[in-house]
Amino acid sequence: MELLNSLHIHISGILLASGASRRFKSSKQLLDWHGRYLINHVVNKILESQIDELFVILGNHYDEIASVIDPRPTIIINNGWQIGKSSSIKMGVISAGKISDGVIFFLVDQPFINKLIINSLMNNFQKSRDSIIVPRVNGRLCNPVLFGKKYYEKLMGLSGEQGGKEIIYKSQDVIWVDWEDEKLLLDIDTEEDYKNILKDYPLPSL
Repeated sequence: MELLNSLHIHISGILLASGASRRFKSSKQLLDWHGRYLINHVVNKILESQIDELFVILGNHYDEIASVIDPRPTIIINNGWQIGKSSSIKMGVISAGKISDGVIFFLVDQPFINKLIINSLMNNFQKSRDSIIVPRVNGRLCNPVLFGKKYYEKLMGLSGEQGGKEIIYKSQDVIWVDWEDEKLLLDIDTEEDYKNILKDYPLPSL
């Protein structure tokens, strides 16, 4: 789907990939996903979309991950990653805020992200740049989520493990994008999740 508005709106992606992967023996970011590191698979899927640029926020084991990551995105090191998810969100907003009309937050453990949903969020943002654009599958909120510039200050006000949901549920300006592909709900939180997803989806997602 092509963007319809000829007036360009600058959208940055922020991939949150700084966590400790405590439920894994190794870094979740470096899991094998059909012959490619999981983080590089996700980066590639994001960059297939019409997004303007991508910032990747690294933290735990950043040196190991940075040595193998796809070179196209801008790498940001969050030395305060232990504070919680909010610290990476803030670093993303600081990095993208001066140049972007909106930011889309992505999770590194969401392997079925694709350009169709990303471009759909951006298209909906064309209709209202003061909104939060949120996908949902079968009535369930899921990622990624696009926040307009109006919400940067609130994002900067998050603390600890707080994330975007803290803002979404208090906002009157949410545009919901209903999505049929249930794989968008899948993420890899545990070793069991990883094994089950590989078993159920043995071929790369198109």
